[in-house]
Amino acid sequence: MTPADWRALIEAYLDGRLSAEAFMRRFIEGWTAGAPLPRAIADLQVVVEQFEARVRGAGEEGAVEDDDLRQAAQRARALLQEEPAVAPHTFDRTRAREDMRRFQVQMTGCAGVGCLLVLIWVGLSLLQVFFVIEWVQRNFEWPALFSTIGGFVLAFVPVIGNVLAFLGATEFWHWPTWVAAIVFFAAPAATLISGWTRWRRFGPRG
Repeated sequence: MTPADWRALIEAYLDGRLSAEAFMRRFIEGWTAGAPLPRAIADLQVVVEQFEARVRGAGEEGAVEDDDLRQAAQRARALLQEEPAVAPHTFDRTRAREDMRRFQVQMTGCAGVGCLLVLIWVGLSLLQVFFVIEWVQRNFEWPALFSTIGGFVLAFVPVIGNVLAFLGATEFWHWPTWVAAIVFFAAPAATLISGWTRWRRFGPRG
């Protein structure tokens, strides 16, 4: 994109002809095209990446305020009118700081949700191990050591571990059926699907 193309894109956003999210997508497409960039666009790119991270965190368009993005776009438009040359994709200290800042913004959002999923998964696994051991011990009347070893192994067998944990929670601890179903079937499935989706989205680029 030429400086004139960048100005037209920014003006379309500032004039209301493009939403903030549409501007974000068009901007990233232009940025990744590989052409030399005006310095004003290189500076604006950091703010666009921050906005993109907030949009991803919100999960829906229109839910994130774009005041910072709009102010940065106004500055970039003013600078484009004064800037005669473009800045090539070469290494310098300013660019390195911008890249590091953008990386930190993206990884903070990803890592925060990822840690929460891991904690949920660990908690569900501990519950499942406990109730499977309980079910094995009460049904087979094995000594505590053998029940613990056998229950621990069974707890991590797909489907079987979930079913045994469900039975242990409902039969011996009198959990409501719907609560046990959520904890041992719905919640593990949800964490697996969410974790897989985030890996597909962020893993190959990480």
